[in-house]
Amino acid sequence: MVHSLTHVVIAALLIASARAELQLTPSVVQYELDGVKLKQLAFSDGGKQVTYQAPHGWDYSGSADRLTLRPPNKLQAEAIIYKVSLQQPGSFDDATVKKLVDEMIASVPKDSTNIQIVSQEKNPLLIQRKETFLVTLTYDFYGTSYSRSTLFLNRGNEQIRFQLVCRQTDFKELQKAFMGSRYSWQNL
Repeated sequence: MVHSLTHVVIAALLIASARAELQLTPSVVQYELDGVKLKQLAFSDGGKQVTYQAPHGWDYSGSADRLTLRPPNKLQAEAIIYKVSLQQPGSFDDATVKKLVDEMIASVPKDSTNIQIVSQEKNPLLIQRKETFLVTLTYDFYGTSYSRSTLFLNRGNEQIRFQLVCRQTDFKELQKAFMGSRYSWQNL
């Protein structure tokens, strides 16, 4: 009896935790602000709805684990919001920061050269009072210089990563738009 009750409790906890996982497949919802109708993206997170206002004019597509955003009229530019499962709730201690930076360096395209860490910053912004960590790096790939920023946000047993990759010449403008849109997350 106790053995089967244990299995029922474990199954219920697994189902509940699966339902609480953020799904990045977007749907469009409309809301009104001062008489103006606006649209934003909505995502399922268990029983609640998470909303996000993408940068103006950017195209989007998504799946359960990834949201991709593309700015208009910019070649080789893409922002990706994706999630990574964590073994346990994460923090941005020194060991974790080093691991994340090393991971970002290792993730640049094969045959990249001149890989440079431009900046590392704890809490450049808080999203729903959750701490963040931002890494920005540059690299050259077949004669073109790129910039990549990745903002990490720990959310219980998952980490949300907000990554922008583009030509260095477009980075300042696109980073400003993408970083600004991160303030629009609600219920994350």
